[in-house]
Amino acid sequence: MAETTPPPNRPRLPHDARRRLIIETTLSCLARHGAEGTSLRLVCREMNVAPSLVTHFFAGWHELLAAAYDLLAESFMAQLDPILKRDFPTARVRMDAVIRYYLSIDGEGANTMGANIAFWQLSRSVLDLKPAFGRFLADRQRALRGVLAGLAAEERATIALDDMTACFILMMDGIWLEMSLNPGGFAERRALQMCWAWLDAVFGHNSAGTVADLHPSP
Repeated sequence: MAETTPPPNRPRLPHDARRRLIIETTLSCLARHGAEGTSLRLVCREMNVAPSLVTHFFAGWHELLAAAYDLLAESFMAQLDPILKRDFPTARVRMDAVIRYYLSIDGEGANTMGANIAFWQLSRSVLDLKPAFGRFLADRQRALRGVLAGLAAEERATIALDDMTACFILMMDGIWLEMSLNPGGFAERRALQMCWAWLDAVFGHNSAGTVADLHPSP
């Protein structure tokens, strides 16, 4: 009878690294299998671990889902933050950079669009997701309110800043979703023109040539 070689021991990850790996695996499963096809059992099978390991880090499946959404939101904000802090020549150019980042297809990685759609489906039944949704919305409102306030000051315009921020987020989310689900629907340049047409209408300007003015052709 031939001797069998025992499988090599996997290196033991630190607590925080293992917890993050569980969350990242959950995001990957949601992106690939959707809300209905993803479960705690599937995540454990992907990681080749027992469910008891996951429940050691999380009280249950719903808490793990909330942590996964938090990570997705943190990734978005972490990539937006350098744009907010960068030194731009004008508030208008800063806003253009924010729009371009916001509209980038899967700007946070290959899992972004699929995972987000899964979370939107789950939000109707997983109540633990609602606080996570609220935190992400509040973070975006604070960040984008500042960008819009800077643009309003530069344009010397008086606007209802909170209402405009809420409308701006809804518009950006809708365009991003359409571009993600139907990439051939319209190009990023067209999406930029739509965003600037709305902004310029709010500020009372003629939006013709806005994108070309910001990014002239060589």
